[in-house]
Amino acid sequence: MLIAHMLAAALWTCSVALLPDYKPKTTAADVGEGVTYLYVGDRHLRDDYGADAVFTTPPDGRRGWYDSAIHFGPFDNEDVSAQIEISRWERFDYRPHIAIAWALPRSKTVEYKDTSLFVEDDRPHRLGIYVRAGSLRLVVDDRTICSAPASLFVRPSERKYFQIRTETSVLGRNSGAMVMQLRLKRDADRTPIAFYSHCIMHRNGIFWQERSPGIFAARGAFYPNESTFFTGLTADSRCKA
Repeated sequence: MLIAHMLAAALWTCSVALLPDYKPKTTAADVGEGVTYLYVGDRHLRDDYGADAVFTTPPDGRRGWYDSAIHFGPFDNEDVSAQIEISRWERFDYRPHIAIAWALPRSKTVEYKDTSLFVEDDRPHRLGIYVRAGSLRLVVDDRTICSAPASLFVRPSERKYFQIRTETSVLGRNSGAMVMQLRLKRDADRTPIAFYSHCIMHRNGIFWQERSPGIFAARGAFYPNESTFFTGLTADSRCKA
């Protein structure tokens, strides 16, 4: 675990502490998770681009793991990614906090680190991922939390995509999260502009539901035997335009 922590520290430059790995005292049977995402993307993402969205996570009296995140990677390789998230789990008595996750080319392993940054329940927080000046930046409320060389994840010539995600491992539940104000910045844009997504992945019973234009709420409930499918734009191509 110490080696993994040192490798993470070598990869990421962070303004908050990346915490050592944590092993829960008790381990329940792993039944996976229910997850949904909204697709955000375009072809015009090369050197100066990014995406963000505003998340609200409700107070949680149901003990279990919940996560809401923005996820980024190359279009043609889903094994490579970077993610920043609001997470809650046993480690902090289920208080919401910021965590990061990533997978590098050829590793085929998703790494995860909790940070020392806590956020408030029922308050909106904007999560974002931006690539600027060769740096991939994980952003919370307009503050860069961690950064790493973008070249470790993507090449300028590669197509990229973002996902607006929420997930849970609690049977019969969803995260209760809401997301709104999705934005995308393309290279030619001076500032991020509104992005309207209708392409949604439904997995194991969890899905985003559009409550009003551009405002989505987590709906459904996690059951491992529920099917996975896509609705909306280019559903046949896994929500990638």
